[in-house]
Amino acid sequence: MNLLTQKILLPIGDIITGKSISRHLKFLLESQWWNKEQIKDYQEMKLRIMINHSIQTVPYYNDLFKRLGLKASDIKTHDDLKKLPILTKAIIKKEGIDRFTSSAISKREMLHSSSSGSTGEPLQFYVTKNSESIYKAAAIRGWYWMGYKLGDKYVKLSMNPRSSRIKKSQDLFNRCLYLSSTQLTNQAFNIIIEKIEQYEPKIIRSYPAPLFFLAEIVEKRKEIKFPNLLAINTTGSTLHSDVREKIQKIFKVKIYDSYSCEGGTEFFQCEKLNHYHPAEEYAISEFIEDNFTKNDPDKARRHISTDLHNFATPFIRYDTQDYLVLGEETNCKCGRNFINIAQIKGTDCDILITPGGKYLISENFTGYHGWAPSIEQYQVYQGKLNLIYIRLVVNRLFNEKVKKELYDYWKDYIGDDVELKFEIVDEIKLTPTGKRRILIRNNKIKLNGQ
Repeated sequence: MNLLTQKILLPIGDIITGKSISRHLKFLLESQWWNKEQIKDYQEMKLRIMINHSIQTVPYYNDLFKRLGLKASDIKTHDDLKKLPILTKAIIKKEGIDRFTSSAISKREMLHSSSSGSTGEPLQFYVTKNSESIYKAAAIRGWYWMGYKLGDKYVKLSMNPRSSRIKKSQDLFNRCLYLSSTQLTNQAFNIIIEKIEQYEPKIIRSYPAPLFFLAEIVEKRKEIKFPNLLAINTTGSTLHSDVREKIQKIFKVKIYDSYSCEGGTEFFQCEKLNHYHPAEEYAISEFIEDNFTKNDPDKARRHISTDLHNFATPFIRYDTQDYLVLGEETNCKCGRNFINIAQIKGTDCDILITPGGKYLISENFTGYHGWAPSIEQYQVYQGKLNLIYIRLVVNRLFNEKVKKELYDYWKDYIGDDVELKFEIVDEIKLTPTGKRRILIRNNKIKLNGQ
């Protein structure tokens, strides 16, 4: 089944969808063993192509280079990137996505995409079929480091229901059992456990928070076994050491955490579990100091990324707003020469709990608000056990009808045991790290509901 999937089914799927995941995967499985000089040369070759393309076809970059008095030939190397200003989400939103969209990419080659909105400030943009292909191939390579092979059964645990026929077909093709739990309750988790047992997957992929709750139930039901499980992949939010330890103890397999962001590449823990490694063939990552990092005892650095493959909406020196702790400069024991990242600080979002015992995590809200064009920023604050405020920074598309739709949706989702209030505000203040916390729970409210 593994050979059939890799050699026949994946290439056929690429032909049908117009993508090139199979070709890129073959390339990445070879390039992961490059030396540092080969990686650097490849990145700078791709950088020169991206800079030329952006100046010629993207209005924002054409104007930027003119304003700075720079030519394409001035940006050839990693060091040359410092001649350009850092691009922020605020700049993209102010200028408008059309100013960052290439005129040279046809509509049929563009795919609509969106950031997760984990900072409370979702962003919509475009990617090309080619850039999405190499991005997905990089993710598959990361899974290979866990012991996975194309064709193996896996379970994806998500907060969002699977509604797209195309996605459902892809799940069938990929031997993925997609389990959706929009309600984080014991009843829902017990159903999920039974389905995982029946499917006998080799890999489970999930956000850390629901997986932690799932582990607590598995721990109580000691007769549960997952005989074929090789590893767990966590993604989407910060994985804390105590959460990692508990999940690994209960499921009796290792967790391989991963991190990604718009405008950047996939970071994945290798099989030695010493470091996270970015797929450096996809993007150039810079790690810079700011006022927060200078006072951070872990010496975290702000992650700045230059996408080398997305020609639809180029991200050049994009501020991901995430903080990463650099690992040792020596080569990792896995033998790969990629950058070593010791810790992903990311965004430390809170967990809310209702009087009825339902948990609410950041992923409950990012999936919905990420595609709401009338909302610029949002934040959810739980002041009391039975009182939740949703704060919104809105634009001209917002009106009373939209507000009612939002209220009805969240009131139905959260439940009648919570009073829900909306607040339209001018801004949502940043934390000292430069993040917007999207979930804040009053520290007097304990997760046991007291």
